[in-house]
Amino acid sequence: MLLNIKKMSEENKKNKELANKLNSGDSYLIFEALKEIKEIGTINIIPYLFDLINENTPGIIKNDILQLICDIKEQSAAPMLVDAMLARKFGEDTSSVIATFWQSRLDFSNYLPAFIGIFIKEDYQTALEAFTVVEGSIHNISREIQQECIDILKTAAKSITKMKRPLYDELVKVVSGNYFA
Repeated sequence: MLLNIKKMSEENKKNKELANKLNSGDSYLIFEALKEIKEIGTINIIPYLFDLINENTPGIIKNDILQLICDIKEQSAAPMLVDAMLARKFGEDTSSVIATFWQSRLDFSNYLPAFIGIFIKEDYQTALEAFTVVEGSIHNISREIQQECIDILKTAAKSITKMKRPLYDELVKVVSGNYFA
């Protein structure tokens, strides 16, 4: 037990150090932190990564962060990724952020209502990325979450733009299970 507490304390200290580097505003320190995160990072650093995806962050740093998120293969990171994403606004980077979710190949089936909401609210490109997340995780969806998604889609049916309508119709088929019929 004492060993676990010591290990957690060391991990918290390391995460705090990495977070300080990420928040430093110094590109060199940020790249150094990203390199360390790739090698020894834990999922607890995810919110700090998402904080850096904004209009003030140089494109090269954003691209590294997005690639790092794509490379996360630990399923236990899924809730933290979704929570971190939903708690922030990404502006013109929103579609790139959503794309990292399907590119990671993690299972987001428990969070599909959030991606349906993104599909409805956002522009066509972001909706397409959200559609891809849903499509990739739909096979693991519970009946309750499936019904929640169907209800969200039905409620939003009249608000879908003409441009997104064909994609919306396909999403309804995917979520309702008629996709393979």
